[in-house]
Amino acid sequence: MRTGHAGQLWMIFGFLAAGLLVAVTYFAVIIPTSADTQALADQTDNFTAQTSKLRKDITALKKTEKDKKKLEATRNAYRKALPSTSGIPAFLRQLQTQSLKVGVDVKSLTVSTPKEVKGLANVWDIAIQLKADGDKEKLDDLLELLQASNQKRAVLIESASFEAAEEKETEKDEEAEDKDEDEDEDEEEPDQLSISIHAFVAPPAGSGMPSVTTD
Repeated sequence: MRTGHAGQLWMIFGFLAAGLLVAVTYFAVIIPTSADTQALADQTDNFTAQTSKLRKDITALKKTEKDKKKLEATRNAYRKALPSTSGIPAFLRQLQTQSLKVGVDVKSLTVSTPKEVKGLANVWDIAIQLKADGDKEKLDDLLELLQASNQKRAVLIESASFEAAEEKETEKDEEAEDKDEDEDEDEEEPDQLSISIHAFVAPPAGSGMPSVTTD
């Protein structure tokens, strides 16, 4: 009887020991392994997301590089199309012809000293200010002519301001010595258009600032 009882105790201890071993294995090996596996899975997902973003960035950079090359080619083509001399005398003759064609009077014209354009090697900017008098419709026609694509000398219109005609009182000179009082009359001024223009020049490399003459 005692031998059978002792055997049962050993069996119970054996089951307890086996259960304890399973528990220790679960907490000491399985749980950490599972945590490591989850961490590895998270790292893999993160790496996949970063790789996908990197591929998109590379694709965007390649497209930007292509666009940059196209823009540079366009810029170079425009630069080659620029005149090598100021061409101001010819432009002034063109302007005079156009103003007579539409029936307006160019009252003043100012040509500034050329300034080198920043960021564009060997390209110079000549600022031109002009004022023309005439009817509004005719002044609009002049502005349209200056902006037309078939101009012999292409220019950039920076700004244009229109001033409508106003009436002013002018004092009239005495018509006779025996007249004691002055006679005033209203005199209508013409409409006026003020335009800021930029003409660009690309002289030969090393030639420096282009000379500007109005003759």
